Amino acid sequence: MIEEGLNKLKNREVLTALNIFKKLHKLNPNDGDLLFFLGNIYYELNDLKKSLFYLERSLEKYPDSEAIINNYAITLQSLGKIDKAKKLFLRLIQSNPNNIKAYYRLFRMNLKNFEEKYLDKNKLIEKEENLTLGDKSLINFIYSKCIKKKNISNEIKFLNLAHEYQFNSRLKYNSRLVEYHTKILMNNFNNIKLIDKKETSLTNVKKKPIFIIGLPRSGSTLIESLIMQNKKEFYSYGESSIFDTIIFNQIKKNLDKNNNTKISINNETLVKSLENIYSYSKNKNFIDKSLENFFYIELILQVYPEAKFVHTFRNKFDAALAIYHSMLIYLPWTHSINHIIKYILNYEKIISYFKKKYPEKILDVSLEKFTTKPNEQLKKIFDFCNIDWNENILKSYDNKNLSSKTSSFLQIRDKIKKYESDKYKPYYYLIENKF
Repeated sequence: MIEEGLNKLKNREVLTALNIFKKLHKLNPNDGDLLFFLGNIYYELNDLKKSLFYLERSLEKYPDSEAIINNYAITLQSLGKIDKAKKLFLRLIQSNPNNIKAYYRLFRMNLKNFEEKYLDKNKLIEKEENLTLGDKSLINFIYSKCIKKKNISNEIKFLNLAHEYQFNSRLKYNSRLVEYHTKILMNNFNNIKLIDKKETSLTNVKKKPIFIIGLPRSGSTLIESLIMQNKKEFYSYGESSIFDTIIFNQIKKNLDKNNNTKISINNETLVKSLENIYSYSKNKNFIDKSLENFFYIELILQVYPEAKFVHTFRNKFDAALAIYHSMLIYLPWTHSINHIIKYILNYEKIISYFKKKYPEKILDVSLEKFTTKPNEQLKKIFDFCNIDWNENILKSYDNKNLSSKTSSFLQIRDKIKKYESDKYKPYYYLIENKF
């Protein structure tokens, strides 16, 4: 049954996997492996408190397990329990000085004097021959940030190396498939249809979900956290990427040698996949912050006619550079300036198309405007999403107890800072004449 549960999880049948492991756990309540699997599944469902509970119990059974310590620390980090997470990552480094991912996690917590305290650059450079490409990527990314503003030329050199290593680190990475993903969708997004138009339990659901869409690093996590102040009404799945998974697998399955494909989604398959994620919210409306869902607006509205889309954006030049200066490991298109620019240009075309077709369904939220007049912009969002407005919502904003699995887990716990319009000016030469 364990293998069955893991296969269901691999196929994104998350709730089916959860039910399997809950049954197994009931039979073997002290099994550390089952506790670990449950912790990981709840993390997948963005139920971080339950994830923490099971991972903590699993760690009690296997106190020296690197995998459990790592996942437990990541969950603590996502919940804003930075000091506890820091101690665990330091513990991992002490037991394994070559644990680059632990160094990386420490670095992401913006620790002061990181380089001097935790990073012996010379020793790690000597070991680079023995590091994986993924680890080389992370260590060079850290190098780039440690010398930021001191030497822009060296910063970019390390940053370029980090992205090159990351791009090449994926043994299963299919460059042809990813290359044609955007192209295929651009040619077909108006024609993505459900094969079976029969009514289903899902299509009849009266939920009014909110999909936050756009580009990374454009304020989406902050906006999600503010909407989630109304926890009684909403459940957030974070970045589920369920629609992207469904469509991408369809493309992968149907892409022929001539780069031709048809995008058609079996209704039964779609419903099964969505119910294995979205039914976890039970009677609550839900939020999905998978930014790439702008590709699938047509399909989403077929399934959820009452859905609303909050489109977060910023100056495209700054967006491109902000993305490149981040390490968004699971987004292959972010590891090349040229790929980033191509993606943004396609994104602009698609957003423009859907804004004209469904103007009542999509609300633009500029990061620049939001950080300048947050109360005014937030009211627009709440009105658009039919959420009860409270003038004091920003004053009562409980940002210390927020949870986020994204790279913005620290930023959302800070005060809302005004958009820095000149932050990336020294780097504009990287994208000059490319848009």
